[in-house]
Amino acid sequence: MGVRIDELLERGDGLIRLRDRPDCASTVQRAARAGLVVPILPGIYADPGRAASPAVRIRAACAWAPLGVIHGQTAVELYLRRPISLPIRLRAPHSAAPATWLRVSRGVVPDYLDQEGLRVASAVHACVEMAGHDGGEAIFEALRRRIIRAEALEPALDMFARAANNAVRRQVVTAAVDNPWSFAEAVLHGLLRKAGISGWLANEPMKVRGQMVAPDVWFPEHRLVLEVDGEAVHSTHEQFEADRERQNLLVLGNLRVLRFTWTAITTQPGHVVATVRVALGNR
Repeated sequence: MGVRIDELLERGDGLIRLRDRPDCASTVQRAARAGLVVPILPGIYADPGRAASPAVRIRAACAWAPLGVIHGQTAVELYLRRPISLPIRLRAPHSAAPATWLRVSRGVVPDYLDQEGLRVASAVHACVEMAGHDGGEAIFEALRRRIIRAEALEPALDMFARAANNAVRRQVVTAAVDNPWSFAEAVLHGLLRKAGISGWLANEPMKVRGQMVAPDVWFPEHRLVLEVDGEAVHSTHEQFEADRERQNLLVLGNLRVLRFTWTAITTQPGHVVATVRVALGNR
């Protein structure tokens, strides 16, 4: 019996789905009573040593719901290679979740990838879906890593026409299409829009002393530049040196420069807006 179960687990990469092997149902059930396999979902058994693995659980969810698709936060974590958090998100024609580590929502995912039974929402679908909840963090990180393209964002909105938080989702996509190069920049852009501060350009190429630069935010009329020091993007020594060179170039080009950190933008937004207003009032 042990050899048989080992063979079944090996063929299923750590999983056994009784639907695929009804002839082995009694063998699998005896193995479960002996502790050689554990039921992870109805009709799905796993190697006890791997049953808690997120990768095994994701494949088990797809095996349990043949029309189900991994979506939302779980899909984003897969694409961004982040630790998988629980519960795992699955969208399927039914909404009954048979395990606490699995969250099932009723519906379909129109844009997904299927690799040998592992069905995952496309990267752009997952990131746009999350934009209604994460303020666009997934979108901007995926753009930065070249996982998705900005021009694919607006068409993806059509898949969420009736979804909750779609107004927020559309605002985030609009900000991303405006070409901010980081999530921190997008947050700063949002602060400026909310405060009614206009007359600025985002990442618009300009020539300064014969060199092309693209400031994070640029007020042409006021010759004022805003630069964002996002921790993830500016943490390397090379980037630190490049930022200082860029700052010197802007100052030598008779431009005024204000720098804001991620902490300031997210914890002191009022101070950031007030500082910009003062600079705009003092040409």
